[in-house]
Amino acid sequence: MAEKKGRILCVDDEPNILRSLSWLLQREFEVFTANGGEEGLALVAAHDFDVVISDQRMPGMMGSEFLREVRKLSPRSMRIMLTGYSDLQAMLRSVNDSEVFRFISKPWKIDELPAVVAEAASIARHHPEPDAVAGEASARASAAGVESLLLIDDEATLAEHLRQELGSALRVIHAQNIGEAVGAFAENDIGIVLSDTRVGDVDTTAMLRMLKQQHPGIVTVVYTAGTDAGEVVSLINQGQIFRFIPKPVKPAVLALAVTAAGRKRQQLKANPELAGRHVVVEIDADSKQAFSRNLDQVARQSIDPAAQLPFLQRISGGFKRLFGTAA
Repeated sequence: MAEKKGRILCVDDEPNILRSLSWLLQREFEVFTANGGEEGLALVAAHDFDVVISDQRMPGMMGSEFLREVRKLSPRSMRIMLTGYSDLQAMLRSVNDSEVFRFISKPWKIDELPAVVAEAASIARHHPEPDAVAGEASARASAAGVESLLLIDDEATLAEHLRQELGSALRVIHAQNIGEAVGAFAENDIGIVLSDTRVGDVDTTAMLRMLKQQHPGIVTVVYTAGTDAGEVVSLINQGQIFRFIPKPVKPAVLALAVTAAGRKRQQLKANPELAGRHVVVEIDADSKQAFSRNLDQVARQSIDPAAQLPFLQRISGGFKRLFGTAA
């Protein structure tokens, strides 16, 4: 008999869903099931799971609450949420509190779910759990230099408010459009990105997803007024964002999220192998092309002709540094 690829826990209050998951996964994995959060936590306490899969809507304990506790009890376990896109606030809690690895849409594709679970199990087995390296990361972080935070927002006052809230903890670099954002990477070692999902009339999410694909050590915090469930899913699956914050939001709240992102960044710098826990699904070609068109449009419209060439050169340098190719 072939060796199993990992130990998996599936949690759902619907017996037919559990039967379907077991049938789909049992050939490749050792599968445990639980019909609710409390039973699931008891199993997590008794067994070492590589992957924990949970539905969101369950009586007694919601999936986001359950996975938050799993994160505390078994940080090594990769967490996957089954979602029907119906509860946006729960999805945000899954990002901010549970730090899920992937959202899987219901009904799932029969060939997609086993592949995602196999990837997650491999990551859990081959990369260290966060708690095992936290002490080392903290020690190195105390001696590290000040991290650079790139703020992408067309609101002029937000950068100053953040500087006041953060003090000397982080160096804030402000970009008012995606052209300035890409150009900033040509001249700065940026470890944290804080961005609205739309700056002016331009969607920033394609850039944020591409960024994580090429640079998994960069930690991203996103905030937005127009939160959409599908957008949250794509930013996790393709961008592994660290926090997702709905507007309106006070600078002090953003500062708290950014401070937590700074700790995560130091952990990743001290232990680069942890970046393997944040691999992403490849972004589609259409999104890449749309981003390139937006970047070209912004770059040519936002500056006067005399300054255009140096600015375009900065953008080209930043793009190449970020994505390994010229803009």
